[in-house]
Amino acid sequence: MSDKEQVTIIYVHPWDGSFSHAELEQVTQTLAARQQDYKLIDLYADGFDPVMRATDLSVYGKGDFKDRMVAKYIDIIQKTNKVIVMFPIWWLSTPAMLKGFFDKVFLANRVINFVDKKAVPHTAVNSAMVLSTSELTNDELFKGYDGSVEKIVNFPLESIGAKQVTWHNMGDIIVAKRPALTDYLKQIPGFVNAFLNEDDTK
Repeated sequence: MSDKEQVTIIYVHPWDGSFSHAELEQVTQTLAARQQDYKLIDLYADGFDPVMRATDLSVYGKGDFKDRMVAKYIDIIQKTNKVIVMFPIWWLSTPAMLKGFFDKVFLANRVINFVDKKAVPHTAVNSAMVLSTSELTNDELFKGYDGSVEKIVNFPLESIGAKQVTWHNMGDIIVAKRPALTDYLKQIPGFVNAFLNEDDTK
């Protein structure tokens, strides 16, 4: 991966005692060890409002916005090459924060357009990685429910330019024992390094 490429983490969890937060620490430590610059979008810490309100919709069709946070996020996403999205899976879907981020930030004429129903990105994004957690096992989540959450997340990421979306999910998170959680956390640096090295292996 070129040192000039920008990595952006979109982190979605309200509690710093969560497993997701422990994953985040592993990710940022791995990036620091590589001396890789990155941007962190922490939606809960930022106090992002995911609700699409009447004032937002009044200008949405023009690719405009009323939420002051949106301008900051758009600028980051436009310049991003690799996106790492981190969140817990709740009720076979993303937290409302992430859905609202897609709704309010991925705007026409700024982040993406659709021409003849084909996505035309206005970003430098080329790939994405998802690190998620779920109460369901991976088999239950991705096979038993046809990977519905995967489709919900992949579509917007692919639409803004990600040619590949790599998923890693820690399933059965509620009943998982500490050794299993610790072993999984030890794998995170490998996930990150493989993701960042993708271009070098092609």
